[in-house]
Amino acid sequence: MKAGRARAATLVLLCLSLVACSSQQSRTPEDGPHTPAEINAELGMRYMQQGNLDVALKKLKRALEQDPDLAMAHHYMALLYERYDSTEEAERHFRKALSITPDDPSLKNNYGVFLCGQERYQEAVNIFLEVAKSPYYSRPEEAYENAGLCALRIPDTANAEAYLRLALKFDPLRPVSLFQMARLSYEQGRYFPARGFLQRFERVSPHSAESLLLAVKVEHELENEQTVANYMKMLQDSYPGSAELNEARKVIR
Repeated sequence: MKAGRARAATLVLLCLSLVACSSQQSRTPEDGPHTPAEINAELGMRYMQQGNLDVALKKLKRALEQDPDLAMAHHYMALLYERYDSTEEAERHFRKALSITPDDPSLKNNYGVFLCGQERYQEAVNIFLEVAKSPYYSRPEEAYENAGLCALRIPDTANAEAYLRLALKFDPLRPVSLFQMARLSYEQGRYFPARGFLQRFERVSPHSAESLLLAVKVEHELENEQTVANYMKMLQDSYPGSAELNEARKVIR
């Protein structure tokens, strides 16, 4: 098999990635894996994280031979098959894991990431919203942000904004949500709120070429020439020759 895109690249059109988390099991963290199947499943995940996919596949296959109903092994196998771009196999293992542990929020979150990457946007959004409201999930801001990012792909701007605002309600310092809210505000002609979101973004994240371009556009609309010049210099210094710099030059002509 040929390794394909990692899950983090499936939303490249957003220039952002959905959050995907490892599985949460019913056993306590201090217990660690007990059975040989659990040990092989955990080893498979570690090898996958290191990029050693072939060894990961062997360990996960071994785990499922030892325990065909081990949800964590099916979960990790689904993530691995995503890496191989074997979407049918990935979905089969996701569904098997969900049939065993239907209330595992991290598993459902990762299945939502998979569905969004397969352009099954509304299915994914619905799953992210279930995860966000789950009493077993300690990070609802991640699930709401995922719902917002995937809704942008539909596109469903109104709901995307609502989900991103919920993400920021739970965690006001999420750079991805702050940047997307700045972008949405700019596109809606709400330039002062766009500036506010960008200022909050700057406090928690370094600028990318894309965020500097957006800052140039926002300050240009607000007729703040000095700030435009400052952002242009940052863009020129950090990203010379970039498409964003070329676009920014066109904006201020």
